[in-house]
Amino acid sequence: MGILMNAWKIDRRRARIQLDDLVAAIDLTEPARGLAGLRVGNDPLDEAALLGVEVPPPAAPDRESLSGARARGTSLTAAYRGSADWPIGVEATWRAEGPSASGAALATLALMVSVETQVLDARPELAVASVLPTTDVLRLVDAQSSRFESAGGESPRLIEPSGGPGCLLFRFPQSDFSYAEMVHPLDFLDSRLAGGTGPRPTFGLRHRLFGGPLEKGVIRRARVYGVFLPRDGDAGIAVESYARFAAAEPPLGA
Repeated sequence: MGILMNAWKIDRRRARIQLDDLVAAIDLTEPARGLAGLRVGNDPLDEAALLGVEVPPPAAPDRESLSGARARGTSLTAAYRGSADWPIGVEATWRAEGPSASGAALATLALMVSVETQVLDARPELAVASVLPTTDVLRLVDAQSSRFESAGGESPRLIEPSGGPGCLLFRFPQSDFSYAEMVHPLDFLDSRLAGGTGPRPTFGLRHRLFGGPLEKGVIRRARVYGVFLPRDGDAGIAVESYARFAAAEPPLGA
């Protein structure tokens, strides 16, 4: 399949994509809510929200801070102005790919977040967050041996580099697909997994990005990757996806 021209459709503040068997949408004035309205094949992912961009309150992006949005092929980019409370410009690019571009995976969702500032000694720390409707969560603890361990017990749970890669695998009840989410090892500070209780349990996953100060005029970037996998053999495909992601060249200016 060739590159689609503007696979994302932008209607005022909302954007939507339907690519092969993947459907997703986002309200660009509320990027913290992430990609919602998700469907993989014929299976909706109700209550799921993926790869939302959260900045510290009270500087959350809104209608006024959205400075522009554009679609190109399977990529969607939104830019947000800084504020007096948080003088940092943020640009988020979500990219979707179907199975022809993602090997054994069913589909992929990649997010690259860029930050820059025009003031001295700014602190750009933000988070990328997802919500998954499941109680079955595994963490990759050793990429070399492809070893996973259950991560769905203790909550909240801190996921740190000392315990292995920033890669988690979510298995959905009564579904024939799974989802893996991972932070590039160059960008992995820590992640927090919380939830998994209640009549309709969900897990929230938050990746902390951009620790330390940001120099004036310097652009820093971080990457998070989501992969939809066939349930049969999902762990092996997740490890292969993580290996390719970890080996990818850093974006220019990172």
